[in-house]
Amino acid sequence: MGLIIAAAFTTVLALAALVVLLVRSQDWRPAALAFVVALPLQPLALYLVRLPIDDALRSIFGASTFVVIASLFYAPMTEEPAKWLVAAVPAVRRGIALQPVTMALAVGLGFGIGEIWLLAHSLLVLPAFASMPAWMFSGIVLERLEVCFLHGAFVAPAFFNLARGRSFWLGGLVGMVLHFLLNFPIYLKQIDLFGLGEIWIQVLLLWVLAMVVLCVVMVSWLANRPLAAPAVVPAAGEP
Repeated sequence: MGLIIAAAFTTVLALAALVVLLVRSQDWRPAALAFVVALPLQPLALYLVRLPIDDALRSIFGASTFVVIASLFYAPMTEEPAKWLVAAVPAVRRGIALQPVTMALAVGLGFGIGEIWLLAHSLLVLPAFASMPAWMFSGIVLERLEVCFLHGAFVAPAFFNLARGRSFWLGGLVGMVLHFLLNFPIYLKQIDLFGLGEIWIQVLLLWVLAMVVLCVVMVSWLANRPLAAPAVVPAAGEP
């Protein structure tokens, strides 16, 4: 039950963040809808897109270097487009036009909560994790909360560009690059680059924290930028 308790506690904290987000939003209804639509997208992206692609590549190329390199792009190239699908809902799209950063963060929370329970389901089949007490998952709780924010931050450039009538795809590319940069050090740990051994754990923790700080700055910058130039009010006496 420890893992379930930790997942439930993380979900409660993420939902508390959602409530704060909705209360502070200009219109809570499209943001709440975006959150709900995003909830199943991570498992769907995994089972309907990512795993079939991986199975197809491995059936053709085996466990080759090409497949290993290709796998580095699985997460950004499947999860980011999955989050973009939320913008296809008309009510959500209208919300993006009004409050793109809020909508992005709501999507991130929904997507991240879906990922929390997918991860919990995957770990429960491992006896070592299934028998651990809840307090031993404190690191996972913090990491999952960070990921909930990062998922929203990664989609924020695409939503912001959509609201401003600029290139949605360029904003989406920014999100995919950020997502790739977040995950790439995990591969470096797997190959034990520089022979750091267990030190890689601390490196990864610091790297995720650095990405969170970077994305906080980016999201704050986007949130404070005007969506459109204000209308020019003619001076007295002018036509």
